[in-house]
Amino acid sequence: MQSLPSSHKALLRTIAKQSARATPTTLKRPQFMPEALNSLPYDPALWAEAVAWQQECGVFDTLTAAPVDAIALRAAAKGRPEVANDVTSRPEAQAATRVEAPAEIRAEMRAAAETAPEASAPAANAVPKPASKPSPAANQHGRRGLEAVADIAEAEKLAAACDSLEALQAAVEAFDGCLLKDTASSTVFADGQDQTDILVIGEAPGADEDRQGKPFVGRSGQMLDEMMGHVGLSRDTNFRITNIVFWRPPGNRKPNAGEIALCWPFSKRHIELVAPKVILAVGGLSAQTLIDPNLRITRERGKWREFSVGAQTIPVLPTLHPAYLLRQPINKRQAWEDLLILQDFLRSGETP
Repeated sequence: MQSLPSSHKALLRTIAKQSARATPTTLKRPQFMPEALNSLPYDPALWAEAVAWQQECGVFDTLTAAPVDAIALRAAAKGRPEVANDVTSRPEAQAATRVEAPAEIRAEMRAAAETAPEASAPAANAVPKPASKPSPAANQHGRRGLEAVADIAEAEKLAAACDSLEALQAAVEAFDGCLLKDTASSTVFADGQDQTDILVIGEAPGADEDRQGKPFVGRSGQMLDEMMGHVGLSRDTNFRITNIVFWRPPGNRKPNAGEIALCWPFSKRHIELVAPKVILAVGGLSAQTLIDPNLRITRERGKWREFSVGAQTIPVLPTLHPAYLLRQPINKRQAWEDLLILQDFLRSGETP
C-alpha cells in the first residue's frame, strides 16, 4: 500500500484523538460522491454507520483498496491447491481481510449452486453426480419465486377448505410449503379456548414453544399470562392465543415476508373460524401483519384499529411483546395501560 500524504497522516492523528461516540453529523448520511468526500470531515461514528448500512444492503466482503479476485479466492477455498497457491501469493490477497457472509446467506448460495444449470456440457467420461437433497434454507426468499407462489396458492386452497379449528390445525401440520418446518421441531398452532371473545396473536414461536408445541410458554409467555391474569383473563377459561407464523425461525430471527405470506392464509382462516370480538396484537410483527406493514408498535400501541375478514370487522389493539418488556422493563407500564384499555372494552363493548 502506498504511503499516505503528510496531510492525510495529520488527519489520521487528529482522528485518533477523537472519541468514537455519535456526533450531530450522524443525523444525516453523507452523499458518497468524490466532491463530497474531499470536504467531508472524518467522523468514526458516521463511517461506522455507513459500513452498517452497506452490510444491510448485502455487502459482506471487506476488501482493501487493492483489487482482489474474489472468485479465485472462493475457488481456492473449495480445495483447488493450484489456484490457492496462485491467489494467496498475490500481495493484494495477503493484504485483504475477508469477513465471512452469515450462515443463512452461505446456505442460500450453496442451494442456488446445486440447482443452477451447468454452463457447459459435461465431459463424456464424467461420473454423474448423485442427486443430493438440498439443505433446508433458513430464509424463505432462497426459494424460486414461482415455487413460493404455488405454495401460497396451495395454502389458500387448504385453508379455505377447513370448516373447523381441528381441520385447520391438521392442514397446518400437513403443510410442507414453508421451509421453516424443515428446521423446527414442532408445529405451534394455538392454545386456549376454541370459542372465545378474545384472540391474542403473537409473532413466532421461540425455543420453548418449539419444544412443547404450544405458543407463549417460555419466559415471555409466563409474563403474558401473569399480565392477563391481572385483568381477569386466562387462556384456560376465556381467551385463545396463537402466532402469525407456526414454526420457529432458526436462531429466533424475525420471520421474513415470504414466510409470513405462506402462513397468512391459515392465520386469516383461524381468525375467521374463531370469530372473536377483539384481537390483541402482541408485538410489532403481529400488528404490522394485521393492520399496516409500516406500523411502528412503540407509537401505535394502545390505539384501536380494525381488521376485516369475510363479513367480519374486528377491533384490534396493538401492544408491546413480553419479550421486549423483558429487555426493556421500563416499558411495562405502557403494556399495563394497554391491558386496561382492553378491560374497558370488554366491560363496555365499545372502543373509544
